[in-house]
Amino acid sequence: MSSQGIIQPPETTNVGLTPLKGWRRTFSAFRNPNYRFFFSGQTISLIGTWTRTTALGWVSFQFTHSEFLLGIVFMLNAFPFLLFSIYAGSLADRVPKIRMFILTSWFSLLSSLTLAVMLFYGPVHISYLMVFSFIWGLATTFEMPSRQTLVVELVGKTDLVNAIALNSAMVNSTRIIGPAIGGILLASFGAAWCFLLDAFSYLAVLYALHKIKLSATHYMPQKARTNREHILEGFRYLKTNSAIAEAMAMLLIVGMGGWAYQSQLSAFVATQLNMGAQGYGWLLAMNGFGACTAALFVANKGARIVCAKTLYIGTGIYGIFIILFGFMHHPFGAAFLIFFAGFGIILFYSTGNSIIQTQSPDHLRGRLMGIWALVFGGGLPIGSFCIGFLASHTSSGFSLQMGGLFCLLGAFAVHWFFRSQQFKQ
Repeated sequence: MSSQGIIQPPETTNVGLTPLKGWRRTFSAFRNPNYRFFFSGQTISLIGTWTRTTALGWVSFQFTHSEFLLGIVFMLNAFPFLLFSIYAGSLADRVPKIRMFILTSWFSLLSSLTLAVMLFYGPVHISYLMVFSFIWGLATTFEMPSRQTLVVELVGKTDLVNAIALNSAMVNSTRIIGPAIGGILLASFGAAWCFLLDAFSYLAVLYALHKIKLSATHYMPQKARTNREHILEGFRYLKTNSAIAEAMAMLLIVGMGGWAYQSQLSAFVATQLNMGAQGYGWLLAMNGFGACTAALFVANKGARIVCAKTLYIGTGIYGIFIILFGFMHHPFGAAFLIFFAGFGIILFYSTGNSIIQTQSPDHLRGRLMGIWALVFGGGLPIGSFCIGFLASHTSSGFSLQMGGLFCLLGAFAVHWFFRSQQFKQ
């Protein structure tokens, strides 16, 4: 199949559910009780996670007033993806995903609770924030492949694209609520309460996972010949599927030049917009509102727009609007532009995730999502470091613009490469 073609979901497994039409099609995955538990628990937990992320960015910059160290904190959060995501993807294909999810949730809960207690006793050194940032990134690295590949077991393949898009909508709607709450808590009570809220939010996930009922086959461990052979099978499959390979290449570009933009937003708000913690939270909320809008758009359109063309449209929207955002000195103009930047990057991300999940064979889905996490994680620390370094020598606004320009030029290069390969064939 051409990577430009529309990706058709695999054959359905949720027998007995009739297709929905109109606006109800946007929420078709909610017909599955397991997915409703999963969605509700994740929603509460991610509100806490975005509250934590808001506090981490703000506290790191306020403690150091260094754009470079701010970039290092977010680089360390993404670094575990580079080290462990392939192994985490292999585990997702061999061990029960629910149990992996429970383990990583407890790990994150205890980490956030520990930092909250430390902050109640007074300010902490930037090195502690770096350590906890790495720990949260490590938990996410092992949780992400299991969580994303669990979705197909919760909803079946008919509703898979819809569930992926609704998952993106959920993640990004919490980007509206979480930063807004984080900004209020930071301004009114202090950062410790943000981390404490994050710790308690994981209890919702743990309860939801307890309520999910899956077949006995989910809990049957899959034996592999060797770890090395098991892992390499996912890389070999990329050679046979140009749609997934193209999505992976684009993810590397957007991870390096695009997704890392979040690492500099707190510095941009403080230095260029002259706003405080509450303004920072509301700007992140506007970014999340744009992202949530994009995810619901994909949920409604479904497989019809899950194609390579949409990847490039999303990247283009993000690149243009983040470049314009870098010029802003007025809060309202910045909020307008960051809305569309958030829309573009999630249009890209939700489409890319859907391409990989719907194109992946069941027995390889965890490993391919592990490679997806590796590419994403490989781009993030590099991008966060480079954007932080550039911001420390110029300004945070200019560094965001260069990241947007990198995405636009990188998308052009990837498009040219894959079209030229098809022409040769």
